[in-house]
Amino acid sequence: MGKPEPDSYDGIVTDQKGVTIAAPGADCIPLLFSDPIKRVCGAAHSGWKGTLLGVAMATVNAMVVEFGCSLKDILVVLGPSVGPCCFTLPREEAKKFHAIHPDCVRFYDSPEPYIDIRKATRVLLEHGGILPQNIQDDSVTDRSQNLTLCTSCHPDKFFSNVRDGTNFGTQIGFISIKE
Repeated sequence: MGKPEPDSYDGIVTDQKGVTIAAPGADCIPLLFSDPIKRVCGAAHSGWKGTLLGVAMATVNAMVVEFGCSLKDILVVLGPSVGPCCFTLPREEAKKFHAIHPDCVRFYDSPEPYIDIRKATRVLLEHGGILPQNIQDDSVTDRSQNLTLCTSCHPDKFFSNVRDGTNFGTQIGFISIKE
């Protein structure tokens, strides 16, 4: 933030106080990043394509390069998104998730395996140097702290393109640095 806007992007980082940045999602993961030491935050939109393209680590890398953040200090929250219970992709695309980690794909031999984009995001973040305990997602054992409910399974709480087709709304994850 504060530089010329690129033609397209799915992530943004800032150290500006009092500015709120956001990431939308209807089944895609709204990712929120914070470095409480350097007082830097970030937000990214990570659908299945963005997950494969590495938007999570691109956001982390921007925090490191632009603001001198340390990987050990960066906290990441994966917001609600479609879960592996409801999201399928053609086998050719599923192979890319299987290459990240076999646990990212359920029923791998089927024509349209179920994909866990949240697991893939966690694996990519950990491989990139983010500490496992600094990632909050559906692996959190305290269910009252679990922010990663499946958007498709909870019509009373979330919009979902997977569930509702083209007539859907959007959730937004947002973050800012206090003044």
